[in-house]
Formats: sequence, C-alpha cells, structure tokens
Amino acid sequence: MKKLVIILSIFSIFLTGCSIQRINDKNIDEIIDNILKKDTKLKNVSFEGYSYYTPKGLIFLEKNEYNATLKDQYQNYYYLYIDVVSKYHNIKEDYKVDWSSFYSKKIKNNKKYGYFEINKVDNQYFIEAMYYYMKIETYVKEENLEEACINISTILSSIHYNNKVLDTIVGENILDYKEENYNIFKTKKNTTDFLDYVKEFDTIEENDEDEIKIEEGE
Repeated sequence: MKKLVIILSIFSIFLTGCSIQRINDKNIDEIIDNILKKDTKLKNVSFEGYSYYTPKGLIFLEKNEYNATLKDQYQNYYYLYIDVVSKYHNIKEDYKVDWSSFYSKKIKNNKKYGYFEINKVDNQYFIEAMYYYMKIETYVKEENLEEACINISTILSSIHYNNKVLDTIVGENILDYKEENYNIFKTKKNTTDFLDYVKEFDTIEENDEDEIKIEEGE
C-alpha cells in the first residue's frame, strides 16, 4: 500500500510539472496567434524600404538602417535585425521544431513565415524570433517572459516592406552585401553576438553614472 501511495505521489508531481509546462506553452501560443499572425498597420519607425512599430515602454539605444537596439523598463535588451538581402532574393529556409527547447514553434502566415524559439540559459530565457526577414533576440527573466513575447510579436507583426524601394537600394548595391554573415534562419540556442555589446554598453553606462556623481559632488 505504501509503495502504491509513493508511486501515485510521484506520478502526481510528474503530471503537475507537465501541466505547468503546457500552460506556459499555451500562453506563448496565444500571444503568437493573437498578435504575430495578425499583421498590424501601425508604424512609428520608418526607413527607406521598410517600416515597423515598437510598443510603448521600449526605448531605442541605437538605430540604423537594418538593425536596432532597444531596452524595456526591466532593463532587458532587444536586438533587431532586418535581412533585406534575403527579402530581395526571396530566400526561404525551413525551420525544424526543436523538441529539446523550452519552446519551439514554426510560424507560417500566408506567404510570411518564421519561427519562435526559447531556450533556458542559466536562470534566464534566451528568445530568438524571426518573421518575414526580421529577427529579434533577447535574454529575459522568467517573470518577464510573456511580456517580452508580447513586445517581440508586436514588432514582428508590424514589419512592412516597400519592394520598389528595396529593389533599388539592394539591387544597386548588391556587391556591398555579399559579405553578410548573419544568418537569421538559424537559431543560436544559447548565445548571441549582441551580448558582447550589451556588456560593453553596461560598462560604459556605469562609468557615465560615476562621472555624473563626481560632477554633482563638485
């Protein structure tokens, strides 16, 4: 009888753990289905050839033609990259769901496609999401996971291209883009080159704060 109780207890714990995992997956699924798969007309960032929308609460640290760095209120950094060369050539690479990841989903919406993958790294979650030739990466804590997914999905759902402009920009400068080595179609699983920048930025920011304190003391 005691063995039966122990077995049932273990089985109950196992089911509870699986339920929590499924609930998390379901929440993220709902975010993606409700936001990412529905194109939005909103935009507050525009460059030659494309535009997109960033939600309130995200601030730009750096922005140029094809990538940007943002930060949210919880000090989470988001790295955005737009692959206009792949868009110009209409390149497509199939994403295979990774069952070993915390979360992995293949996305297809008419002619647009991409993926959403989350891997747990130490005590944080590394999110990689690509949709319609735009990729976003970030590291967040568990309590910020769903909000980060909302921010990422909102941005990705708003990306729009002006094909005529891109044909001119990329077409005329195609030789300049041959050295491109950042592959948005492949996930990195547990690291991002952008982390080096984040660490460097944090160091600079801390030094700036020290300088400000000294100036105020004088």
